Amino acid sequence: MVGLILLVLGQLVLSWRAYYQYKDEVRDQIDEKIRNIATSLETQNAKIENCNIRIETIYARLESFENKYDQADKELWNRTDQIERRLQDKNSQLREELLALQTTSDLLMKAGLLGSEEIYKKRRGDD
Repeated sequence: MVGLILLVLGQLVLSWRAYYQYKDEVRDQIDEKIRNIATSLETQNAKIENCNIRIETIYARLESFENKYDQADKELWNRTDQIERRLQDKNSQLREELLALQTTSDLLMKAGLLGSEEIYKKRRGDD
């Protein structure tokens, strides 16, 4: 009977030891998986951070481009306004010169016709 009790106690100790050994192995496996997941998460976080930095860089470049575009647009409209004002000024100046030429032409024509009539009358009278 003592042998049987020792055998049952031995089996109980071996079972208890196997249980704790298995429990430690399972715990080690779980800890390893947790470490792998943590490492994977850290890697993913680093990749996400890198993507965020790239996105911020792209936004900064886009904003810079938009600012340059707006500045170029303003400069273009300013130049267009300047050219339009110059053309209007030159157009006004040409109108004034044309009016002066037209007036001068009219005066010269009248003077020429008047002189022509006098010359014609003198010649006709002399003949």
